[in-house]
Amino acid sequence: MRMRARGILIGAVGAAGALMLSACSVTAPEPLEESRLGCLISAPAGFDDHSSGALTLEETELARAAGVFSGTSSQRVSGGGATSAALQRMHGQDCALTTVIGPGGADELAEFASAHPDDLFLGVSSGGQDQPKNVLSIDFDLVPPAFIAGYTAATASETGEVGVVVSHHFPQAEKILTAFDAGVDLYNEERDEGADEVKSYRSASAMNRTVDDTRAAGEEYFTQAFDSDVDVIVPFGSAAAMGAVTSAEEERKDLLASAEEAEDSDDEGPSLPKLVWYGTAGGFNKTIVATVEPNIRRGLRTMFPDWPQSKNPDEVAPASKAQPEEVGGFRVGDRRYHGTIDNGGVRIVAEDGFLSRVSDAGRGITDLRERIKSGEIDPEKG
Repeated sequence: MRMRARGILIGAVGAAGALMLSACSVTAPEPLEESRLGCLISAPAGFDDHSSGALTLEETELARAAGVFSGTSSQRVSGGGATSAALQRMHGQDCALTTVIGPGGADELAEFASAHPDDLFLGVSSGGQDQPKNVLSIDFDLVPPAFIAGYTAATASETGEVGVVVSHHFPQAEKILTAFDAGVDLYNEERDEGADEVKSYRSASAMNRTVDDTRAAGEEYFTQAFDSDVDVIVPFGSAAAMGAVTSAEEERKDLLASAEEAEDSDDEGPSLPKLVWYGTAGGFNKTIVATVEPNIRRGLRTMFPDWPQSKNPDEVAPASKAQPEEVGGFRVGDRRYHGTIDNGGVRIVAEDGFLSRVSDAGRGITDLRERIKSGEIDPEKG
């Protein structure tokens, strides 16, 4: 059994107030003569989630700085029921483009957009399939990254126990759980001789690995898993994921502090909690060993030809074969963007701190990605 600190996380990570604009090459057009708002609604973690919410807000602010919008307005809501009220408030502001982030408000978005066919809406990471024509969508295939995350988590584990959790209504939830387990299984098949087998925590039931999308639920899952010797966790969600990562970060700090106080002890030292994260590591880079990153920028640049472009080749949208159409005052190249590891819409990378401990992690991720692309591995079948 590992050393276990008893500190309890009672604070929440502060909102990411000033998001740094990406280092893009942007030429600002003439200032807009009329109000043209870019409006965003995110539930339930809001815009400090180090994932889709934060990335979409950053991009919208970048577009505002480039003159695509005259201003921005953002609202965090508690869930689907509050989304309708937020959409109504946004409608009163005459938003040029209203974006709803996450699956929690997908149904409310569809209903409201149907009732307001002259307005333009965008759903990001909503997983919605049957949206009205005036709803554009950016979604991501997370099944192959979940497979790689399972393999990577097994590689990083020191206790031989790893876990994955998804929040209710998260897109592809059951497929993500299945793919994660398949990645762990592949690691066990290919592990070095003498290496211990790695187990997937609560793998027998999808219900036991699905939680409410709240910080409290994420914190509870982390505590139960870590107390059961799980040292690498992969959370998919919004507020629940934030609860898991902030708990892991607090636990890591407590364990390190306890280890310093007991430096003369003969114990090997604590097994620190680690996460594979859906989003960007940000201030949690010492806890996060790898990231599954949704390429929001590439999606927006593919969808809107007039969105500020980037010199980063990973963010440059491919040239559309069709002429952009005028939709709600915007030139729209594609109404639907589906990011995959094949088209650069999703990537999974090992963090620097992790690479220093497991030197071949980056190569392992690259190798798995290529094996999936070639068809050698089917993440949905294992």
